[in-house]
Amino acid sequence: MIGLEHIVKEFQLEYKEVAKTIGVSSQTIQDWLKGRRKIPKQRLESLSKHFGLPEYYFQKELTYMEKEEIALHYLESISGEIELPVFNDKDEVVGYSKKSMLEDEIQYLRDNIENRKKKNDFINELEKFLDTDELKENPFLSNSSSIETINKTLTILQDDNLSNHLKVIVELLSNDNQLGGKVITKISPQYRDFAEDFLSLLEKHKIRK
Repeated sequence: MIGLEHIVKEFQLEYKEVAKTIGVSSQTIQDWLKGRRKIPKQRLESLSKHFGLPEYYFQKELTYMEKEEIALHYLESISGEIELPVFNDKDEVVGYSKKSMLEDEIQYLRDNIENRKKKNDFINELEKFLDTDELKENPFLSNSSSIETINKTLTILQDDNLSNHLKVIVELLSNDNQLGGKVITKISPQYRDFAEDFLSLLEKHKIRK
């Protein structure tokens, strides 16, 4: 599924509406979706302007985080403001405050995206560390560059929201079972995507078989 299909569904639109907006036929949209034709640069620009999303989102298969960013953008685009009364100690209305109608949902997605970015940063920093030549030769004789990478990783881990990711790493490294199977079932469901990424990293560097 290319991004265009997901985006149209996320925004709860029909393809004929999108086709009319950017000046193409419904059949052209179907050709793009089925991969019979690539989306031309001019039409990518039109789609990007219409939805307020990057051009490259429409032609590729989206990642989970990109889908979350699209969902966030959609909620922000439809969320209006409501006025809520402000009371004093005597339960008298002393004014009004404005709040987004979908504030809780929007904040939840924002937090999710931020935590996923931090998780990806951690994986990238760890992979850089594992790729250092000196570490491969002798894990206990890393140079200052490797130490700097470790420090960056530790900085990421200092975030309270990522403390559970460290627990996942400890669990995966201390488990003697084969990759997948029982070791994954021991991880809480909300951290299994991180666990899968980390296991792939260990497997890639032949740290675990």
